[in-house]
Amino acid sequence: MKLRIDFQPSIVVALLAAVALLLWLATRLPGAFWIALPFALFYSTLLAFASLALLRTHMIERWTDWDTPGRLLILAPHEDDCVICAGGLGLRNGHLGGTTRVVYLARDETTALPARREAEARAAWSIAGLGEADLRFFDLMPPLESRDPEKLRKAAAVLRGIIDEFKPTAVVMPAFEGGHVHHDMVAALIDRLVTPADRFAVFEAPEYSPYVSLLNTPHRILALTARWLFGLVAYNGPPDGIDGRPILKIRLAPQELVDKRRMLAAFVSQNAPSLVTTRSYPDRLIASDGSRRRRHPFDFDRSYLRLVLTLRQHLPARLVDRILPVQPGTIGRIGTITDWDAEWGNA
Repeated sequence: MKLRIDFQPSIVVALLAAVALLLWLATRLPGAFWIALPFALFYSTLLAFASLALLRTHMIERWTDWDTPGRLLILAPHEDDCVICAGGLGLRNGHLGGTTRVVYLARDETTALPARREAEARAAWSIAGLGEADLRFFDLMPPLESRDPEKLRKAAAVLRGIIDEFKPTAVVMPAFEGGHVHHDMVAALIDRLVTPADRFAVFEAPEYSPYVSLLNTPHRILALTARWLFGLVAYNGPPDGIDGRPILKIRLAPQELVDKRRMLAAFVSQNAPSLVTTRSYPDRLIASDGSRRRRHPFDFDRSYLRLVLTLRQHLPARLVDRILPVQPGTIGRIGTITDWDAEWGNA
């Protein structure tokens, strides 16, 4: 049975330090120097990576308060995304007397699931005091495995109308990070829609991505190093960004965090126990950089993902996946990552 460490990266570093120390002590045993030395060096290297990752979490993450009521617009491709991205923020905004609207943009393609997922979303947001009129459900995204530039252009017009009608002070959406093509589509559409005349703040919320970087994804690095603790430890960290922009952690009251867990538990069709375990962190937001148009979330050709996919072609895939685990591309575009020009029709 594995020791599961949730959202406490310093424990991973401490465990690696203990293993490295024991192995260095083992080099002093008679006849054990040359046997223990490679392992001591290897775990010391892992410790260095983990320590740097821990340092990076302190450099790029910062607590922030949401203490002014606002008109909060949460854009979510799928029903569980809304609470993962901004459940705590919606709770806090409501407690302050603000107005929150949640807009869903993609319908589940599985028969009978759309109605069930809609009911789960309503149950989740009822905990935050939102009613029927505060949730809107649309079918604006192309089918998961398809490209449909015309539908995306229609979606852009609908989204602009939603923004103009609601007049938000802040918009929260999934990050453009290569985790799911629908997430990336929403982020890219908002990038295109927002103009200098708009006076609302735009935030991206990271959820998951195949991107791995020592500097930009410290929690992913900690998870990878923890796997070498003899298979006895699993680290579950919050999601990272992909480009080093500061991650704002919304300061939530203890009861608000409890209520966010209750909201996540409403999504029974999406493996609620897993959501409660892995997504019950204070909301994490990144201020959107609308000054640039993004074609790809990150450089695929020079990425960890590309390395892993190449190794899987030449080595046993199960071995590669065990040593170098990664999501094998953007969901909906597995084997590669989102190309916004191709989705929009410019490629």
